[in-house]
Amino acid sequence: MVDEMKRVFVPSVVEEDGGTLGLGCFSTEEVAWQVLRAFLKRSEEMLLTKCSVVMWDVDRVGEEAMTVLSTMECKDCPVCSRRTFWIDLENFSALCHSSACSAWIEENTLNPEIIDCGWPTIRFLKQNKSIDEAVRELYKLGDRLRAAGISEQQKGSAEKMMDEHFADNED
Repeated sequence: MVDEMKRVFVPSVVEEDGGTLGLGCFSTEEVAWQVLRAFLKRSEEMLLTKCSVVMWDVDRVGEEAMTVLSTMECKDCPVCSRRTFWIDLENFSALCHSSACSAWIEENTLNPEIIDCGWPTIRFLKQNKSIDEAVRELYKLGDRLRAAGISEQQKGSAEKMMDEHFADNED
């Protein structure tokens, strides 16, 4: 009988000064991701640069014992300007973990040559030809919101502004 290999999943974040904070050691990947996502919601409170989820095989020696499942970089969000925009360059996805924003970018599920981006607050969705184009679209949206003086309490005004913008562009 072959023993089942035991694995643990370790989420961690890297601070700007290079220090690494381990967020725990979990028996399932799902729990490791839940812990990491919950921590990232507060990422604007710290100077973080990267995060990862690593799978470790227990009782194994050497580099083969670990597999990096995901590594993400932290940037300022193009929409809300908070340092909560986590980018996974390997999987072409990004998500703002600020609960007031949640702007996102990801590959289109039907056509991998298309990059989708959006801002759920006003149901903004745009299809783009590249990641750079998607980031530019989110910056344009953020610039329009800041220019209009939109705050989190004025989301209805944001919807009105976007409706007016799209109506102007249809002509």
